[in-house]
Amino acid sequence: PDSIECKYKIPQELKKSLKFRVVDAGDDEWTMAELYALEWPAYPLENYWISFGASPKHVDWLIVVGAITKNMKDAVVDAWSKIPSPKILVALGDKAINWDDRFTEVFWSVKDIFPNEQIIEIPWNPPSAKTIFSYLVSLTK
Repeated sequence: PDSIECKYKIPQELKKSLKFRVVDAGDDEWTMAELYALEWPAYPLENYWISFGASPKHVDWLIVVGAITKNMKDAVVDAWSKIPSPKILVALGDKAINWDDRFTEVFWSVKDIFPNEQIIEIPWNPPSAKTIFSYLVSLTK
């Protein structure tokens, strides 16, 4: 993949096999479409021991897509609490990273919900599948 430098390095014990859980917390579906494209043969995540997981209890990281809506806030917090440590939190797309809704308090960014966690940010709206793939693979190096 193209080389992307990620500021965050995953713990050594997680490098053997990474599974992630995706929570669509309020996306406009464009970012999710790019994320689903990672299942295409052009993006061989399995070659880097990275895969999707269904249950938060069996994954290493949580990828939050979109600004977190009022109705999804508890679900995101619950999913994060069920992932065993060490764990990784990823904000995917500009809405998950920078959403600013000070007036209605109906949407939150990942930073608003988890202010004390280290968050990996994958920017752009939507980030391309190639960008997402490059970021995820860079974490394993």
